[in-house]
Amino acid sequence: NDLLDIARVSSGKLVLQMQPLDLRDVIATAIETSKPLIDAAGHALSVDLPLLPVPVDVDPVRISQVVSNLLSNAAKYTPHGGRIVLTARIEGDEAVVTVRDNGVGIAADMLAAVFEMFTQVARSIERANGGLGIGLSLVRRLVELHGGAVSAQSAGVGLGSSFAVRLPLMMAAL
Repeated sequence: NDLLDIARVSSGKLVLQMQPLDLRDVIATAIETSKPLIDAAGHALSVDLPLLPVPVDVDPVRISQVVSNLLSNAAKYTPHGGRIVLTARIEGDEAVVTVRDNGVGIAADMLAAVFEMFTQVARSIERANGGLGIGLSLVRRLVELHGGAVSAQSAGVGLGSSFAVRLPLMMAAL
């Protein structure tokens, strides 16, 4: 599905179904989608969301796909029994969603490339279920279609990673 979606985005055939909503609801859907994979890996998931609504104008299916992809990657690239933390907050005129894990991490020389097509950070037998290397590229493109940005951070191999998605807030309250 990700491969079909990236083809649609690349060819300009993906049409976003934008609507004003509370980003917390989109995050809840993404968590529900990713929870079976997280649970199967024995991970602890912590979620920290604002008490007040986070008003955004987004395609809820696509932004849920973005967050779900980041959660699924965290689950895949974190050894059994790891920790995944999802936070959302408002910073100025942006909503910021961060997915952090204590997994395999990313080498400094790979940080700039993780959002490129077919890039895989951990290529090993134990990570054979890692996928084709298109998920993060799709994440970046979907976020950019929404006028946002995504970034990756890691202190290095074996030290976990963090992905932050920044989306513009809807100026008129919900």
